[in-house]
Amino acid sequence: MKKHIRLFMVDDHPFILSAYKNTVDRFRPDEYSVAHTEAADAREAYLAIKNNSNFDVAFLDISIPPSPEHHVYSGLDLANILKEKMPACKVVLLTMHTEKVRFQEVIDQVNPAGLIIKNDLTFEELLNAFEQILQNNNYYSESVMKIIQDNDTTNP
Repeated sequence: MKKHIRLFMVDDHPFILSAYKNTVDRFRPDEYSVAHTEAADAREAYLAIKNNSNFDVAFLDISIPPSPEHHVYSGLDLANILKEKMPACKVVLLTMHTEKVRFQEVIDQVNPAGLIIKNDLTFEELLNAFEQILQNNNYYSESVMKIIQDNDTTNP
């Protein structure tokens, strides 16, 4: 019997959402079935979280159009809402920006299961990350690890 995975994806670029969906759909199709819920901004994402009982994995872009009426200004805010409402959901944060995000602070504040710089992302990288997360391992992309290590050596 296949294991059912409920995947929540938030990104304001439709092409990126399609790429995530198409990639994850190829992950061990004989073993897993994946149901997708998508949102393009903080408002849609907030409502999807409010109206769904549970997600297993969430791919959240850190930089998304905000929803001031829901007090959601980024994927970090969504991650914290998800962790409160669905503590078992494995949150993976994705970003294009390396200069705007302090990764150690993100890890300390959100403690995501994954943190990936989109420039590191390939088909294989996303599948590897997805597999690691499903196995209850954390996954940080190579660039994230390098930035964290560089920060550790410059800030003793």
